[in-house]
Amino acid sequence: LITQVDRVSTSITDQSEGVEEQIETDIEIISDTGSPGSIYNDTDGNLTLYVKNTGDVELDATPDAIDVLIEGSFSAPSNVELTGGAERWSSGSVVKVTVNASLDPDTSTRVTVAVKKNEDTIRFRTPA
Repeated sequence: LITQVDRVSTSITDQSEGVEEQIETDIEIISDTGSPGSIYNDTDGNLTLYVKNTGDVELDATPDAIDVLIEGSFSAPSNVELTGGAERWSSGSVVKVTVNASLDPDTSTRVTVAVKKNEDTIRFRTPA
């Protein structure tokens, strides 16, 4: 019985730590949707998003730590780089996320970025 109580206690502690980290994590896509050419380059097929860490915890700035959904379909980032001379993706810092994508011209496109179960979505029109 004591072993069961200990397991339940450990499980509750682990779960609460995960929820706390999720609450302290927040991101915002700050790319300019009014300038679709800055988001999608139809010549090289690159989608470029600027994502700001608006939460309280430092985030991992690697392609494995960031999920990108284009119209609901997963697309792995080909590159993630810190901007503005930042050395870490801490609160207030921005990363440039690049995804290889083939998008139709002059189409409304929805893109979602997710990091540690937190996400932000933008909608923009691809260049004609």
